[in-house]
Amino acid sequence: QIPDEGAASRPGTLASRTDRLSLSNRQSTPDELPTLPNGRFTVVLDPGHGGRDPGAVGINGLQEKQVVNDITPQVAQILREQGVNVVLTRSSDVEVDLAPRVQIAERANATIFVSIHANAISLSRPDVNGLETFYSSAAGQRLANTVHSTVLSEMGMRDRRVRSARFYVIRHTSMPAILVKTP
Repeated sequence: QIPDEGAASRPGTLASRTDRLSLSNRQSTPDELPTLPNGRFTVVLDPGHGGRDPGAVGINGLQEKQVVNDITPQVAQILREQGVNVVLTRSSDVEVDLAPRVQIAERANATIFVSIHANAISLSRPDVNGLETFYSSAAGQRLANTVHSTVLSEMGMRDRRVRSARFYVIRHTSMPAILVKTP
């Protein structure tokens, strides 16, 4: 299982926020990954938890798996509209172990791997609410910095930083990999 790093708030609906995000209209900066022609870029999106594993549980029993099951298809749609080939590690509320998630990315010959998570809101600890992005390799750190800064600038969330971590799915993939925890 992927351990949680703390509690944070659930995002509102992502649809209104992600409508503003257009990957093709952005200028590249030195920290960003290059834009590749259509068909050459494969992103594996990994909605965390699922099935019997609810992940973090927040206010009114909202489960992390419910949040990421809402966010991931929206992210996939945005990427597909930009011509990106998207592969999901799961597309329904089923439990997928960690090793098969990595194997899916490897079999897809993914360019990048993004595991999507959400923390439980904690009204007693508002200091832990915000966006966190984790990486395990130098290439993952570049990807994490790019994704993190883009999401922060587009969504206006509290910054809980980019950090190194040892989550299984970002340690065992051969491509740049990150784990994003949304607020």
